[in-house]
Amino acid sequence: MKRITIKAPASRLPRSSLQSSLQSLLLLSLLLALAACAPSGPQLRPDERAMDPERLAEAGRHAEAADAWLALSAEQPARADEARIAAARQWLEAGELAEARTLIVQLREAEMDPAMEFRVALLGAELALAERDFDTAERILSRPREQVPPALHERFDTLERRLAENNPDSPAARVAALQTALAEDDFRPETALALLLELPLGTLKELASAHRGQVGLTPWLDLAVVARSRLLDDAALQPALADWRQGYGLEPGVDAELFEWIRTWRQTRPMPESVAVLLPGEGSLARAGRVLREGLLAAWLELPRERRPALDFHYLGNAETDAANAWFDARKRGSEFVIGPVMRSQIAPLLRLPDDAGLPTLLLNRPPGGATMPDAVRPVAMLALPPEEEAELAAVRALVNEFDRALVVAQRSDFGDRVVDRFAETFELGGGRVMARVEYVPGEFDHTEVLENLLQIDASRERAARLSDVLGAEVESEPQRRTDFDVVFLAARGGDARQIMPQLKFFEIQPRPVYATSDVWPGENAGRDLDGIQFPAAPWLLQQGEPAARRRRAERMYPDLAGSPTASTLYALGRDALALVPWMAPMKRDPQLYLAGNVGRLRLTDGVVLERDLPWARVEDGRPVRHEPEAGD
Repeated sequence: MKRITIKAPASRLPRSSLQSSLQSLLLLSLLLALAACAPSGPQLRPDERAMDPERLAEAGRHAEAADAWLALSAEQPARADEARIAAARQWLEAGELAEARTLIVQLREAEMDPAMEFRVALLGAELALAERDFDTAERILSRPREQVPPALHERFDTLERRLAENNPDSPAARVAALQTALAEDDFRPETALALLLELPLGTLKELASAHRGQVGLTPWLDLAVVARSRLLDDAALQPALADWRQGYGLEPGVDAELFEWIRTWRQTRPMPESVAVLLPGEGSLARAGRVLREGLLAAWLELPRERRPALDFHYLGNAETDAANAWFDARKRGSEFVIGPVMRSQIAPLLRLPDDAGLPTLLLNRPPGGATMPDAVRPVAMLALPPEEEAELAAVRALVNEFDRALVVAQRSDFGDRVVDRFAETFELGGGRVMARVEYVPGEFDHTEVLENLLQIDASRERAARLSDVLGAEVESEPQRRTDFDVVFLAARGGDARQIMPQLKFFEIQPRPVYATSDVWPGENAGRDLDGIQFPAAPWLLQQGEPAARRRRAERMYPDLAGSPTASTLYALGRDALALVPWMAPMKRDPQLYLAGNVGRLRLTDGVVLERDLPWARVEDGRPVRHEPEAGD
């Protein structure tokens, strides 16, 4: 380091020189101070600083901040949606609800990614809270927290707390009302249900757990849980109520009275005044549309007269925009709900429609793979019957039964590829292994060569032939099939399955089971050809239960249904579509609420696609019956 030595002046400077030096030092100090205070980046001009929306919001000037965000959205189109969302927040902060509402409606019409859509939905919830529209706020905030983008968890939680604090019908308020009612001499069990039955099952379970130590409350919170968990499933509800009554030692008959009260309460769910039904009017789906319409009308006729909505049928062409045009027409004509068994190609234009009108829509189909699905807060749900889902259930059943090696026989078609691909994907994801896969030509009667190849019987014959050649003498041998498999999965339709299943039995694959989808079932009595084959089946197709009784009544009225399981199931789908109308909104709020329908147990797990739980069936004496497999079955 260089050393610097400062020496004292030998003599005093003249006064003029001293003043000049002091002035120079003062100027230098001032310049250094200014340099130290200067920012490293570019400066905002005073007019820019005054229009900075974040600074305006921090200063509490929310209306001006909203205007500034809107100006920014015009200047920077790439950030327009983000800036308009911020502007709507500032209008809400300023208490300018009309301005906020207008902007939120415009944002709902814009195309944006799901996370941005949910930010707009939260703005709608905040607006609803400001207007004390607790039903709308609750509908928007009913999404399970795990479906909320992580970046919005804090905002979502804040709005949920505000709803709970301000809503006079909040769960806490309902429990307090129940405690008050319990103190009355004329308390009846129905009072507990009247107060609690509308709450989502998850909320009821939390309340029951939180109040478990309070002897007076526990039975009634448990009653609400029992009733809500089977609310739309009479076959399960009745025995569950009986078990609850016995568990708490209440007098006989209470459970029967509660069951009738719940059935009456369900009839109080509001039905729309008018329902529009969009049906394919031409092309390959026209017949399917007619069958579905008959099922819907049958369910409509079974409703009490005062609960029957007006049905407005719209018959569509094949153009992609026909369904969207009909949707607008239905809204213009005053329909309050839309049911749409439309073509897959017509769904995407429907999903791009604005949701500001809040017109609930149940689509009885799904868009092609890869299409963007609507956000769960939109009043849209989809119910379809794709065979791939049954293949997935078959794979899950195989894994549950600890089968981890499968042979696959598939129809050579798009249907066969889709079904087998889903089975294999699910099976291998669960740790299973597809040992071999063969394809057959649909419509052929003899599949011996294909099955011998699958079971390696041809290889067994070839080994015997080679041995004869080596020994120079004929060798007596019985061809042996392979044994390295636990289950056979058959992706076939009815006529083919009736040819293949007997041939599999001939090759003695038993006791290994054969799984399939319900497409193997040809309808009516299939004889003994399909006996033993197992598949997930709609309750409608089975031989026991109320759905089966409804099917038999429908077959007497429409004999063609008996010979076509596809048409029969579409008829059942029409019935279920109308049954879902008053429950679609509650099911969106409560992913555990299910409808015990004709085509399966239906629930809106993700808020958009209705999931089908199906019973397991086995063909016995030519007909599918409910079956619970034992080990190795």
